[in-house]
Amino acid sequence: MALRTYGLELAQRVAGALAAGRVLAAYHRDYCGLGLACQHGRYLYAEVWDGQLQGLNTQDDRPPFALIFPTQAEFVQWLSAQSDATLSRRELADSFYWHNQTITRQRLQQFVDKAAAQPLAEQ
Repeated sequence: MALRTYGLELAQRVAGALAAGRVLAAYHRDYCGLGLACQHGRYLYAEVWDGQLQGLNTQDDRPPFALIFPTQAEFVQWLSAQSDATLSRRELADSFYWHNQTITRQRLQQFVDKAAAQPLAEQ
């Protein structure tokens, strides 16, 4: 499990892609892991169900899970300090969530690479 933090450069690139209207979320039925989005200028890190970021947990009796960052600077500061290990969800009692479609360096890199190669107007 990678302990190296994502760093400022990658976090800024992710924030820029989110601010441009991109969403990092899997789109399939049921539990889709964790995703990132920027809505109304606020940055969200939340569970994704049926392809939609959720502000509330809809599956079981755990408390709702979503982190909301009111500014890009706060989001970048938070994301830059994260790693695959810190976002693995290993802190949860239910092993179903451990490493299950979590945010990883690989997903973030693919997200920003696609954003750079394919502007939103071309999608």
